Amino acid sequence: MKRRHALKMIGLGGAAAMLAQADHGRAESGAAGLTPAKPPEIKLGSIDLREIEAIDAHTHERTFLTASKSNAVYARGFADGGLPPGQFPEKDALRDRLIPAYAAHWEQMPPQVGLRNYIARTYGVEPTRDNLDAVIARHPDATVYYREKMDYERIAAVVLQSESTDPVRPKALFPDDRFVWTFSIGPLIQPGWARDRGITEIDAFKKALLDVVTTCATNGCRGIKLPIAYYRPISFRKVSRADADRALKIALAATPSAFIEGRAPIYDDDKITAALWAYEDYLLNALFVHAGELGLNIIIHVCVALNTLLRADWNDPRGLYHTFTDAAVQAAGTRFVLIHSGYPYHHHVASFISQFPNVYTDLSYISHHPGTLEEVLRVFLGLAPSDKIMHGSDFSGPEAFAYSVDNERRILAKVLADYRDHYGWTDRDCERMARNVLSGTARKVFNIPARG
Repeated sequence: MKRRHALKMIGLGGAAAMLAQADHGRAESGAAGLTPAKPPEIKLGSIDLREIEAIDAHTHERTFLTASKSNAVYARGFADGGLPPGQFPEKDALRDRLIPAYAAHWEQMPPQVGLRNYIARTYGVEPTRDNLDAVIARHPDATVYYREKMDYERIAAVVLQSESTDPVRPKALFPDDRFVWTFSIGPLIQPGWARDRGITEIDAFKKALLDVVTTCATNGCRGIKLPIAYYRPISFRKVSRADADRALKIALAATPSAFIEGRAPIYDDDKITAALWAYEDYLLNALFVHAGELGLNIIIHVCVALNTLLRADWNDPRGLYHTFTDAAVQAAGTRFVLIHSGYPYHHHVASFISQFPNVYTDLSYISHHPGTLEEVLRVFLGLAPSDKIMHGSDFSGPEAFAYSVDNERRILAKVLADYRDHYGWTDRDCERMARNVLSGTARKVFNIPARG
């Protein structure tokens, strides 16, 4: 469906009052049939932010569920993440106790409150869990639903992280002409992946890994994702081939005490953990160069929030200076995208995107938290060019990723109003910044062609 959208960006107090009045009017109308209403306006002079297309630079795709069912899945996952890995006698009882606590916790998190209110504004219903479920359940065809929401919020394309270890374009629920894809390398650097393939030497491991990356590029992949901040630091030392080979043999011979997310091994002996990280560093440094030569982005998770597996020490990005200034990486022209804004290290990420022409960031996950999003946007736009910043959601449900861009347009409007009214920026400057953040940067970084 094609709709004209209007978002009026007129100064902070006036915009806030107008949005509140428009939203209240729709909620009070109680429109039957759950038909989406025309969104409220946010403009900067003659610039309509809803007429600026969006690109979601980081999405996932999971089983299509109502909000209640998906929240139950999340609650169980959060509970597991909050417990020590591996089995122990009390684990099931502790998990059962934590699940309702996490479910209640998640229900009141900003993404859920914001999503319920987005449903109220859009469909003219009360902001309840039942109404959110009803909106989702009325769409039997997921691909039609995705296209409907993408058209409604003018989302031209999404960058979808493949959930498969097969390096081919995924068969996604998203409309085939509306997504490009990235590939997660996390499972492929683990000892188990090498063992399953009979690999015992670091040279053979490196070749196998880089061959997969080459296949990704051949099949149209746009980037290689490193999710490793869930189970180790994102600082990569230079390791010699001989040291990496010795480290690999140590890791292959060791028996893990447990696994994180079913993949990454945990060892009781710190020396074995050090060996694991050493050979991984060797492989990853080779990956960074090879990806640059192939024109693939390196996408690194940097964020600490919600999931207790995400530790602040493992997500500290300051060690990335060694990678960004590496001569071989620079010669290869590798581009790095630090996703989720790096929060709470977003000040460091702002420094990176101001210092390095090949380093970018996105606002995925943070885009669902209006207060934090405003803080992060002000830090990024205050220090770095807007063509280093991208919108993203990090979510999979149609309403959730639609809410994400609605929220980002609202917060971007508030921030850019200050640039125009108090910082001396022109309307043209503000329009350029909005276009870059909403879609221009992602289109450039992920090589997304314009729609005909």
